Amino acid sequence: MTKNIATKIKKEFRRLNWIIISIFAGILILQGLLFFLVFGVILTDVQTGTWIPALILSSIALLAAVVITYFLNDQFAKTVSDSTVQIVDTEVHQLRAANHRAKSLQSMASTLRATLSFERVVEEALNVCSLGIEEMGVPAHSLVGAVFLFDGNTLKAVATRRFTNIDFDKVIPGKSGIVGKALTEAEIAVTDNPKQDPELRTFVAFQSCLTAACIPLRFGFQIFGAIVIGSDTAVKFDSAQFDLFSGVADQAVIALQNAQLYQNLEAEKQRIIEADEEARKELARDLHDGPTQSIAAIAMRINFIRSLLARDPQQALGELEKVEELAKQTSKDIRGMLFTLRPLVLETHGLSAAVETVLNRIRESDGLNLELVGGENGRLLNEAAQSVVFSIVEEALGNARKYSKAK
Repeated sequence: MTKNIATKIKKEFRRLNWIIISIFAGILILQGLLFFLVFGVILTDVQTGTWIPALILSSIALLAAVVITYFLNDQFAKTVSDSTVQIVDTEVHQLRAANHRAKSLQSMASTLRATLSFERVVEEALNVCSLGIEEMGVPAHSLVGAVFLFDGNTLKAVATRRFTNIDFDKVIPGKSGIVGKALTEAEIAVTDNPKQDPELRTFVAFQSCLTAACIPLRFGFQIFGAIVIGSDTAVKFDSAQFDLFSGVADQAVIALQNAQLYQNLEAEKQRIIEADEEARKELARDLHDGPTQSIAAIAMRINFIRSLLARDPQQALGELEKVEELAKQTSKDIRGMLFTLRPLVLETHGLSAAVETVLNRIRESDGLNLELVGGENGRLLNEAAQSVVFSIVEEALGNARKYSKAK
């Protein structure tokens, strides 16, 4: 494209040269006619030999002016052509770089939307930031980089580029240097002397860098960490690179939030599964230690009663009464277990009635004097919240009854 522009400019200037030559040729002819008219027709007393040399000299001067003008115009055409080509090349390069950055961001956004993995998110963010510096002519092998995420109160590298083995386990506080500045001010920070940075100098990978930039990964008051990119070549960052870094950080933060939410959901899901499994095991233990043993005892007593009916009916009647009491207690225990699993009264009468039912059971079984205060506030909660509160209250009452030794 630039070659076509240069050819077009030169063609137009050549046309201008021909126009200039034509104008000077016209002036030369007009000059000859004027000399002839003045000195040959009007001033006839002037000898021809006196004005011919003047005509020749003026014609030579005019021709010299034509040559000089042609030469200057040709040089000017070359200068304009070169300058225009240079400007166009610069603009095209900037447009291509901007287009490449836009495609990189689009590709990154697509990748981040398709993953909920912390590792994929930070790796992609580091790659796009590195590409932004490579566009400035910095070779890829000169770049050093890392994505630091908070692990407690310290920053740990979770994705790296050209890090040494001894750097992988190092952590930084993120309180000073360009990392501290970037996290505090929520803006990109740059240093031209990374090896003197109070935190970056702890990493061998940054010792040979001449330039480093820190991009904060922050959303509102939530700080995830920072991306640090260093180069063995001195680099002067401009607004285009800063815009790219900011775009990468924004996309990465959104993806990190999604990944964090997903991991929290997975952890909550696993906790619910484990709690459900524990409840099943506890129910199995309770059934084995309670109703199962009681039913087995009832079966044994019935066999014993059958043998007593013939020889001692009175004792058999007494044993039947014991079996009846044992059956009632077993039925009561089963109802208690069913109530614990799915308290129907909670669904029909609300939290206050369900807690009161638990208190009544404890009063009957242990003779403890318990009283519910503030139960009317249970209606302020939705069904899901009431179910959670009921489980907590029931567990707390069970632990209190078990360990307090109250009477």
